[in-house]
Amino acid sequence: MKIHHISNLAANATVNQHFYTTILGLRLVKNTVNQENFRIRHLFYGDYAGTPGTVITFFIVPMLGRRTDGNHYIGSMTLAIPAGSLNWWTHWLTTQQITAAHTNGTLRFTDPDNITITLIETTTVLPHDRQVPNNQVPGQFQITGILGTTWAGPSINATSNFFTQFIDASTDLHQKVQLTYQQFIQLAQTSVDDTRTRFGRGSIDHLALQVTTDDELFNFWRRAVSQGWQVEMYRDRTWFKSIYLRDPSDNRLELATTSPGFTIDEPLATLGEKLTLPPWLEPKRAEIKAQLAQQD
Repeated sequence: MKIHHISNLAANATVNQHFYTTILGLRLVKNTVNQENFRIRHLFYGDYAGTPGTVITFFIVPMLGRRTDGNHYIGSMTLAIPAGSLNWWTHWLTTQQITAAHTNGTLRFTDPDNITITLIETTTVLPHDRQVPNNQVPGQFQITGILGTTWAGPSINATSNFFTQFIDASTDLHQKVQLTYQQFIQLAQTSVDDTRTRFGRGSIDHLALQVTTDDELFNFWRRAVSQGWQVEMYRDRTWFKSIYLRDPSDNRLELATTSPGFTIDEPLATLGEKLTLPPWLEPKRAEIKAQLAQQD
């Protein structure tokens, strides 16, 4: 199974967009709102086409306080860059006043909301039609996708068992849940006390994994119910359909379809250039635009 996207919390849309487009070289592929709370802006970044596996999203909550990690959380993003590009990225981040640690073939730094990002070289290079044009990050060096994240909780064994039973993924000796295409979920042990995580700027809300069809998605829904996991909801997000559930550590996992994709309601050439709303929120467009304008 492969990663679909990862969703985070941030405090300022302008700062966030500058970092992920101008500095990291991604494309804003969808400018929308949180469908459960339309007062919250929701920004999607990815490669030129918004290909599943490259997508990083942010819920923007102005004046959001700092996160406090408790006994469960999803933390950090590991992103893939093409082989031979690490030196270019080291120089580029330095010119952008980003402090990065270059160790053991990786490059580690934080975004404006203190999310830890690690760049690792792989053999993949984005095809030309998925490279973001007119970009200060040359196409041959552009980020090719998400490799993994850290999944922390009070029982590594319980979480490993969850991923084995639910998605048939094994955990290696380094406590990494092995996904396909070198992707992973790094399990981490936390305190077993009842200190709860407080979500804030820099928190990761959830990780989403890919399924191909609606039938596959609903099969996983039935599996989750039959295995007794904490199922939260099903949603048609217009661009994909999703189910959400919690693992034994109370971290949120989403399964999302790979279609119909972000071009169902916008042309590829102009993805992300205007506020896009799902059909059921269109009647509230004026109200939503006015609300978001107060945050800019």
